[in-house]
Amino acid sequence: MIKRLSVLFAALLGMVFLQLPTGCCGFDCNSDSGGGGDVASLTLGFSDSLPETLKAVNIEVDSLTFRRDGGEDIIIETFTISALNIENEETFTFNLLDYQGTRQLVVLVDRQLPTGAYSSLDIGILSSESASNIEHSSVQLLSDDSLRPLFISNDRLTLGGLRLESGSQNFTVEFSLAQALRLDANSRYVLSSTGIRIEDNATAAVLSGTVDKSLFNTVEPCNTKTPPEQGNRVYLYKNTLTIDALVDVYTSASTNLPPEGAVAPFAVASLQQDIASDWVYSFGYIPAGNYTMAFSCNTSGDDAIQWDDLVIPLPNDQIYPIELTQGETVRCNIPTEQSC
Repeated sequence: MIKRLSVLFAALLGMVFLQLPTGCCGFDCNSDSGGGGDVASLTLGFSDSLPETLKAVNIEVDSLTFRRDGGEDIIIETFTISALNIENEETFTFNLLDYQGTRQLVVLVDRQLPTGAYSSLDIGILSSESASNIEHSSVQLLSDDSLRPLFISNDRLTLGGLRLESGSQNFTVEFSLAQALRLDANSRYVLSSTGIRIEDNATAAVLSGTVDKSLFNTVEPCNTKTPPEQGNRVYLYKNTLTIDALVDVYTSASTNLPPEGAVAPFAVASLQQDIASDWVYSFGYIPAGNYTMAFSCNTSGDDAIQWDDLVIPLPNDQIYPIELTQGETVRCNIPTEQSC
């Protein structure tokens, strides 16, 4: 089960240094470079959402590859990250669950890259194949602290593209583990690029708020949950939708076919208590636009691949239209007496 920790933290800064390629197709040969020798100053951070039953999701990164349109790829393979106390290392390992909500591990600071279009960002990650050979990436269970292997197909996550303009730009890789992480038949966890996004911090919005705990167990079957604090999620869908369109997380690989017109969530948040003991949710780094937000108290069975026919929203009046503008921070408490 996956959830998103919604307390907002300050960003932690790390630094990565690598000599960029020189000569043709280093800076000057990108046909879409916006001015030949123009450079962008890129800061890149990693952030994620929290799995409820896991204590750690440790990934070992060995490369970042920026694939260019009309130019040579830029590959970063040596890492100096002060937040992790490493310098000039060939890999770095960190627990995704340490960087939740809007908290980030910043792995690039003011990296000078050619301006222009980049078709994708590839994150090279060293997998662990089986429980008998956990050398690299791993998942630690909350129940007994045991480790499970974390497998990534081809040891690489390929994300969407981005465009860099002259001057400073900050981007965040948002790991939505509710959609990207699953347990397979071999008792290993598999991480895919499904739901993982790269967002421009300058234009992304933040949505957060509290959830009244009376919603956790007031209707069937939630009134039999033990404890009632488990299995509660907030789902965010693109566009303004009717209740009939809202379904749980699934992908095209689902063997259970959702109903016609069903819309899978764009992002998912679960709940965490803050320092005031309020139950809170948070969506960090969301593109501007119109959304539909819904709460459900019966989400323990939500699989990352399969459509599970969960009732969303539950209670059935917990559905809210949301409009997010660029760079906006929106507070929307559930339930609310007015639109957020």
